[in-house]
Amino acid sequence: MVRPTARVLALLELLQGGGTHRVASLAERLSVDERTVRRYVEHLRDLDIAVDSVRGRYGGYRLARHSRMPPLMLGDEEALAVIWALQLTAQTGTGPASAPAAHSAAAKVRRVLPAAAARRIDAVVETVDFPATDREDGGIRWRGDDGASARILLDLAAAARDRHPVTFGYTARQGRTTQRTVEPHGVVAHRGLIYLAGFDRVRLAARTFRVDRIDRLQLLEETFAVPADADPVQQVLGPLPPAPHRHPVSVRIRADLAHVRTHMPFMLASVTPMSGGPNEDGWLKVVLHAEHLEWVAGTLAAIDRPFVIETPQALRDEVRELAQRLMTASRQSSEA
Repeated sequence: MVRPTARVLALLELLQGGGTHRVASLAERLSVDERTVRRYVEHLRDLDIAVDSVRGRYGGYRLARHSRMPPLMLGDEEALAVIWALQLTAQTGTGPASAPAAHSAAAKVRRVLPAAAARRIDAVVETVDFPATDREDGGIRWRGDDGASARILLDLAAAARDRHPVTFGYTARQGRTTQRTVEPHGVVAHRGLIYLAGFDRVRLAARTFRVDRIDRLQLLEETFAVPADADPVQQVLGPLPPAPHRHPVSVRIRADLAHVRTHMPFMLASVTPMSGGPNEDGWLKVVLHAEHLEWVAGTLAAIDRPFVIETPQALRDEVRELAQRLMTASRQSSEA
C-alpha cells in the first residue's frame, strides 16, 4: 500500500515538471480523489514549498517561480545520469568544467541523495573507469528499455565493490545466449559501450562482457578475493587475444612510445619499453595478433621508424612486397 507521504512526494515531483496541472489530472495520476489532492497541496505548503493556485477553466496548481526547493529527489536512473556525466567530466577532462569542479558537484549531489540510492551511486563512482585514452567517447549506447540497463549497471557496480559473484544470461555477438557465473572485478566505459571485466567461472578464465548484452542478473550471497594482478581497464583495452585466424606478431621498434601509440592503440597491441641489454635503449617491444599482415606492414611504414621483425616470417615477406610496390609506384610517377 502506498503511504500518504509517498504520494505527497509524488505530487511534488509532478509539479516540478513545470506548467499548471489540473486537479482532476493530478488525482488520476496519484490514484486519489480531488479532495485528497488539495490536502496534499496543503502538506507541501506546510513544508514551506510555494504552490500557487491558478483559477479559471484551465486552472489548477503549479510551483511558484523561484520557490525554495527541498533536497534533490532523484530516482536511481536519474541519479546515475547526473553522476555519470560528472564522472566523465572529471576523469576524462572533457567538457568546459575542471576536474575539481566536477568532483565537488558530484560530492554535493551524493550528499543529498537518499541513503539507499547514495550507496548504489557510490558503487558506480568507486568501480567504473573511464580510460584517459578514450576521451572522445563519452556517449554510451544504452539499449532502448525502461531503465533495465541502468539497474543492471548499478547492481554490477555494487557486486564489484562488495566482491559478490553474479550470474546472468549473456547474448553473444552471434546471437547465442548462455548462462554465466562471473566474479566481477570492475566496470569500464570504453568507445561508447560499457564492459564488465572479471573471472568467468564457467570458462575458468578472465573475460569481458558488454553490459548491454546482460540480462536476468542475480547477485550471489558468497564473496570472492580479487587477484592482486587484476586490472579491469587493461583487461578491456588490452591487445586482442590469440585466435586461429590471427597471426601472432612480435616487432621491435626504435621510437617514442607516444608516437607508436598514435598508430597502435591499447586495444590492438601491447607496447612496452625494452631494457636490460646494451643495444635496447630507446627500443619498444610490440606484440599483437593481427588478422591481416598487410595492415601491420602498412602501419610499420606509417610509423616511419627503425624496426626489426621477430615473427612471423610472413610479415617480412609482406614488408618486402610493400616496399617493392612503393618503389614501382615511385618510378611510374617519375616517368609520368
